[in-house]
Amino acid sequence: MWKALILPIGLVTAACSPPGSEPAAKSDMEAMTASESGAAIAGSGTVVAVDAAAGTVTLNHQPIAALSWPAMTMQFTAENALLQGVAAGDQVDFELKSALETQVITAIHKQ
Repeated sequence: MWKALILPIGLVTAACSPPGSEPAAKSDMEAMTASESGAAIAGSGTVVAVDAAAGTVTLNHQPIAALSWPAMTMQFTAENALLQGVAAGDQVDFELKSALETQVITAIHKQ
């Protein structure tokens, strides 16, 4: 009689054990989208003003989907070297440093 009880208990225990071939869960960093991680974020717009001495550029940018931003005019910071050759009225493509540092432009190029 005990043998009849032990076998079903063993099967139930085995059925509740986690399988050994289950894929590992993605790490938190892998699961993040580009906008949540430290990845650069692309945008485009029109230069409104440049103040190379202050290291700022004001852009009237198109919507930036990665940040859920609508089109708007904003002032950004950038290294002086990036702002050389960029003037009010220029159409540009640019990259923001990351979703965590959206005020910093790391690249800007005339279209």
